[in-house]
Amino acid sequence: MVTGSQKTLFLPFEQGILDMPQAGKSFFACGLSADRLLEPEWKAALTCLQPWRPNWLALNKEGFRVEPRLATGTRFSGGLLLLGKHRGRNEAWFAELLARVEPGGWIVVSGDKKLGIDSFRKWVGNIAEISDRMSKNHAVAFWLQRPADLDDGFITALRPLASDIDEVFRTEPGMFSHGAIDKGSALLVPHMEKIVFGNVADLGAGWGYLAAQCLKYADRIKSIDLFEADYEALEAARGNMERLGASVPMAFNWHDVTSEKITGIYDTVIMNPPFHEGRTADVSLGQSFIAAAASRLKPGGRLLMVANRQLPYEVTLKALFKSVVTLEEAQGFKIFEAKK
Repeated sequence: MVTGSQKTLFLPFEQGILDMPQAGKSFFACGLSADRLLEPEWKAALTCLQPWRPNWLALNKEGFRVEPRLATGTRFSGGLLLLGKHRGRNEAWFAELLARVEPGGWIVVSGDKKLGIDSFRKWVGNIAEISDRMSKNHAVAFWLQRPADLDDGFITALRPLASDIDEVFRTEPGMFSHGAIDKGSALLVPHMEKIVFGNVADLGAGWGYLAAQCLKYADRIKSIDLFEADYEALEAARGNMERLGASVPMAFNWHDVTSEKITGIYDTVIMNPPFHEGRTADVSLGQSFIAAAASRLKPGGRLLMVANRQLPYEVTLKALFKSVVTLEEAQGFKIFEAKK
């Protein structure tokens, strides 16, 4: 879905304030979703950075050049930034634009007024002179030329620092539960002892907290497959498992559980499924996760999941599993065990 802020992002070019990309010119874009209405010049010029798997899939399907992470050293004529809801990741992406765009190249930033575009513009204004701004579609766009006098050390200092938890787990802004263990996940962990065994799948694995807790029962676990839509979170999980010295075989799958099929067969599925799409609760996300778990569990296999108390997952669970038990209800969460 193309947002109003993405439409606003391209307005300075559509209105002739900035030049459309010419042949041989390249633009680096952070945070875009697929857009069939863009002129052909954009599709030819853009290289998109998009670590969120659903948006990566949509951009790839539309024929855009899109990567979850760019190779070191790639440079571009100009840059575009569509702000997301995570301030830290927005700052990291702006620093990436400064590192990648040639001096003098135009950088355009756009964001929804409700997502802090004005405060972000002030932050950018302390780094470089902003040329102008415009407002439309409940969004604001502003643009600037990449200064010529920025050294690598200055740009590196703009990137938000990673947050370590218990001196083991490294997390970064933009990831779910950045800088702290999620309360729901922590509530699920004590129930693992009686349930987790065999081949295990962690759906929506994030930076690997639940998978890491499974390692306490390594003597009865054959493998752990992690599935996560945020590429950066998945790479953090990979690093966290390496720091833990995990001996259990693991597979790290950059995967959209809601739209891509899972091929493995499992004895246990653990999960803390997402329930937000943007700012609104979306029960269908968790329902898709439950359906994916049910489809890949062996007969007799078990699902262990945590959900916010107000989300009505019981009907979906009972339709897909032979038995469903609420193991605990506390701190605004419910812990379910479901048997296939």
